[in-house]
Amino acid sequence: MPRNLVRDQQLREERRKQILDAAAHVFATRGLLTKISDIAAGAGLSHGHVYNYFKSKEEILLAVIERGQLRYGKILRAAEEVEGNAADKFRYLARRSLPSASSADIYLVLLQALFTDLLEEEDKRVIRGRAKANLGILLALIEEGQQDGTVMQGNPIQLATLFGTLIQNLMLMEMRGYAPATEETIELLIRMLGPCP
Repeated sequence: MPRNLVRDQQLREERRKQILDAAAHVFATRGLLTKISDIAAGAGLSHGHVYNYFKSKEEILLAVIERGQLRYGKILRAAEEVEGNAADKFRYLARRSLPSASSADIYLVLLQALFTDLLEEEDKRVIRGRAKANLGILLALIEEGQQDGTVMQGNPIQLATLFGTLIQNLMLMEMRGYAPATEETIELLIRMLGPCP
C-alpha cells in the first residue's frame, strides 16, 4: 500500500514545530548552552529523533530565531493592512505581539543569540538583516501615524525603537512576576505613542 505523502509531510511539519516550540522555551529558560537532549526531553522525543529533523543545536537555534522573526514580520505586514489610522494599526500590533508566552521565549533567545560565540558572524548578519526589514515596516507605520496625527512627532527610528522596546518588555511581565499585559496596558502604550496634548 503506498504511503500518504501529504500526511507524512504534515506529520513531519508538526514534529518540527513541536521541536522548535520546545527549543524556544528551553533556550529561553536554560540558556544557549542547552543540550539537544534537553530540547528532546522538552519536546517529549528521543535524542536521536531530534536529529532526524535537525543536524545540530545551532541549526535548531537558527530555526527558532528565523521562525520568530518571520512571524513578527507577518504580524507587521498584517498591521499595515488594518483599516483605520496608525493608532489602530499599533493597537493591532500590540494585541498580536503580547498574548503569547512563546513570544517572550523567542525574544530572550534572540537577545542571547546576538551576543554568543555559538553562532557565526554570517548567521548574526542574517538575523540582523531580518530585524532591519521588520524595523522598516515599523518605521513606515510610525511615519504614517505622524502624518495622520495619531503618533507624536520626532525621530521615527527613536519612536520605533521605543515602541519595540516597550512591547518586548511587556512580553516579559509574567516572567518578572507581574500580571500579564491587558487591554488597558495596550491603551496606555498607544496613548504614550500618541501626540503630546
